[in-house]
Amino acid sequence: MRQLFFIVRKEIVIAFREKLIVSLGVILLLLLGLALYAGYISYVQQRQTITHTQQEKRQEWLNQGDKHPHIAAHYGTFVFKPKTILSLFDFGLDSYTGTSVYLEAHFQHEFMFRPAQDHSSMIRFGELSSALVLQVLAPLLIIFLAFASFTRERESGTLKLLLSQGISLRTLVSGKVIAYSLMLGLIVWPFVVGILIISAAGIQQATIPDIALRVALLALIYGVYLLLFIAFSVWVSLHSSTGRNALLVLLTCWIFFVILMPKTLANLSESFYTLPSMREFKAQIQKDKLKGLDGKTPRSVRIVNLEKEYLEKYGVDSVQQLPFNFEGVRMQEGEEYGNKIYDHHVEKLHKIFHKQNRLSSIASLFNPYLAVQHLSMALSGTDMHTFLHFEEKVEGYRREMVRKMNKDMAENSRYGEFYGYKAGNDLWQKIENFTYQTPATLDLLPQYRMEIVSLLLWGALVLVLFNSSNRKIKPTNG
Repeated sequence: MRQLFFIVRKEIVIAFREKLIVSLGVILLLLLGLALYAGYISYVQQRQTITHTQQEKRQEWLNQGDKHPHIAAHYGTFVFKPKTILSLFDFGLDSYTGTSVYLEAHFQHEFMFRPAQDHSSMIRFGELSSALVLQVLAPLLIIFLAFASFTRERESGTLKLLLSQGISLRTLVSGKVIAYSLMLGLIVWPFVVGILIISAAGIQQATIPDIALRVALLALIYGVYLLLFIAFSVWVSLHSSTGRNALLVLLTCWIFFVILMPKTLANLSESFYTLPSMREFKAQIQKDKLKGLDGKTPRSVRIVNLEKEYLEKYGVDSVQQLPFNFEGVRMQEGEEYGNKIYDHHVEKLHKIFHKQNRLSSIASLFNPYLAVQHLSMALSGTDMHTFLHFEEKVEGYRREMVRKMNKDMAENSRYGEFYGYKAGNDLWQKIENFTYQTPATLDLLPQYRMEIVSLLLWGALVLVLFNSSNRKIKPTNG
């Protein structure tokens, strides 16, 4: 233990003496602070805008005046995706998925106001966020800090001297890894404190029910990720003849894992599993509404069959004799058939999404950067699974709103008198204000099994590499 403490102290003293750790640490901390501040300002502004606009649209719905329920169903309302407190840390897919959607009868509109639309194509390389700094730039700091950890010792002859004094190679490796971990921890701890304070302020936010658990898991995941880079950098230095060779190998690995592989994988997934355009998607839905899912049962035939079914069921000769307004039933039946068509096509769309994501998850087994990127978005509530969950809840809310309008029309109006009946505020009040809560962390993590396995496998690989190196490495270049 005394030898280990000596190695740790020596590495820290040398690092601070060379001033490299100070300059790189200041740059990293400034970037983290800037990203956190910018993320917080953006979060506050967007949350205020969303909250204000949602309240405004809610009042418009309640104060729309007396009108026919089906007209109200087309008058509709807007729903906004709430910002999660952790989205200020990792923006994830929020810039691409949109912030609001218009809800009305018969139609499922696409989400609007995607922030990425206001940026150039360079946004594909990532916005400056705290997550981006930790995932991409922090490993660079580690590389420049640790690439010469053993080559410097070997070139100066101190490695042989330390080993001759009874210090084992295992102790040397452990001491260097611990030293670099402590220095990195010293750099990022102000940021960690800042994120904890901000997260604590959002614990009462209903959008995410388990912020404390998410923050703890984020800290664990990023801790493991950065520790892997530290250990790998030390291992490469241990096996390199010169510092230049070690730096070249490490920078090549960083470029491949962090830049080339993710971008190549994104292009490959789009090529292998191509998504239809929005125009094609909507056109196919409209075609199936007109001709039926089977292509043989057009809308006119479906209406005739429905009318025949209800006449036989109630034993009457015409729809005017039914004890309710058949128009309301017909409209709801058409709505449900349209929902069935929409579900059919959106399920095919989601299968493509899942295939793309699965390809990326499999690739994360070979790239810890992808594993951390996916887990970070999931825990921040800005991943694809969370968005699809939100989209599902929004569609359920829209269907319930339309169902209540058509039900009121069927029960309280007469057939053929479309403009003769008007509902009022009592009906509008029955449509509750939309609220949303993200899936619980323990429900979400099973979607990211491969990413979790990836970090475990990489940790085990590093341990195996060091264990084999301790028996084979030579203290000198010869």
